[in-house]
Amino acid sequence: MLPFNPKQTLVTGAFVGEIDLLKASGQFPHLDVMGIGNLEAAVQLSEYLSKNGNIRHMVFFGSCGAYEWSGIRIGSFISPNRVYSKEISHALKISKQIPESPEFYELTPDKSLQTAACNAPTTITLIDLKHPPEESWKNLEIENLELFGISKVANKFSVTVTAYLAVTNLVGPNGSSDWAKNWKPLSHSLQNKFLFVS
Repeated sequence: MLPFNPKQTLVTGAFVGEIDLLKASGQFPHLDVMGIGNLEAAVQLSEYLSKNGNIRHMVFFGSCGAYEWSGIRIGSFISPNRVYSKEISHALKISKQIPESPEFYELTPDKSLQTAACNAPTTITLIDLKHPPEESWKNLEIENLELFGISKVANKFSVTVTAYLAVTNLVGPNGSSDWAKNWKPLSHSLQNKFLFVS
């Protein structure tokens, strides 16, 4: 795992279960949950960084689904290098998405893990996606619900972001049920990987 200065690093996840072992270790002076979804995570992170000006780096622990065309398997651990926010309803032409500026954020990936381009929409994709729904989705490999909001706020505060994500499911109609059965063991495995190295 990448070396971080604990006094300048916020370790976080969307909910307690994603960082419970890290919290129990007592090794991280700045550790807090940011909430589920881009908006909630962005609001909570903005408040945290406003009160803790010494934070220069953020490490996000979470889960994600893999798009089937990516070839990424359930049980993989990913450190995304880039995050977008593309909505499936826009790709299917049933709504219009307001363009993001910038379109994506660069992350600081841990290259000891597989890297991937992450999509962080505001909704969970429930349709069966065997192929990208449009050309702009071809490079997207995984889906997480918080990383775009977190990266947008971190960028405003000049804080770098490294994310560690466990692939709990394939994106699609069974994604939520697969996530429910896989998130905890994979989260613990991911956290233990980090604790073992630190």
